[in-house]
Amino acid sequence: MLKKLFQYSDRDRDIETYTLAITTFLLGLVFIKYTEIMNIPQTVDQVTSSRLLSDQMLALFRTGCALLSLVTLIWVAYDPKGSPDFPLYYNERKNRLRHSSGLTRLAAYTMWHFALFGLSFTISAICSWIHISGGEVPNWMQIVSPILFSTSYTCSILVTCVVTFHIIGTEINRGNNIDHLFYWYEIVMHNLNVILLGIAIIVNNYDIDWRYLVFPIIFSLIYIFWARLYVNIAGVYIYNFIDQG
Repeated sequence: MLKKLFQYSDRDRDIETYTLAITTFLLGLVFIKYTEIMNIPQTVDQVTSSRLLSDQMLALFRTGCALLSLVTLIWVAYDPKGSPDFPLYYNERKNRLRHSSGLTRLAAYTMWHFALFGLSFTISAICSWIHISGGEVPNWMQIVSPILFSTSYTCSILVTCVVTFHIIGTEINRGNNIDHLFYWYEIVMHNLNVILLGIAIIVNNYDIDWRYLVFPIIFSLIYIFWARLYVNIAGVYIYNFIDQG
């Protein structure tokens, strides 16, 4: 079944694709419910402290990463020159050049994951500043903060690996110009992302639970649903390897 999903046929395989995706999504929700992973807060010390940095330095690091995400995504959306890309045009079944600019650029998984990156650091930074100010870190933040971190780290590794080992090579083989993949913000989202999260996993005190693996799966499945909706909006799959043709 999986092999057939990656080959074109006389009809779209929306039914097969969404049956697989929705089933996996629902199984993920069942897993979350019955493992009660969303009901297990980590301690304040795990969420707000570091073995290597002072609480203040950790808070500043987290705040800086959150601001980096915000600035990068705003730049991507409002940079007037935009950027070329080579999406798959759904009706034509062909990859060809498109000039992308404006808010539509935020439709890519790269931007989604970097927004998740920013949200993760924003929540963890708020936890740090609340703790430093002598306040009480909310219970929900003690639950969500390590989950967001684990999810963003997993998705960042996925983005970096796909871009580095698949997209760049594929575009070179097609004879397409890949200069746009080396704009400063692309390097931030494709390379600096895993470096900063690698630093974070060293300085954080989070207990990374294997059950957190379900969250990046659900996040990515949500993007697959969005990718099909985006076809109706823009007529293209930004990533041809998730076309359901």
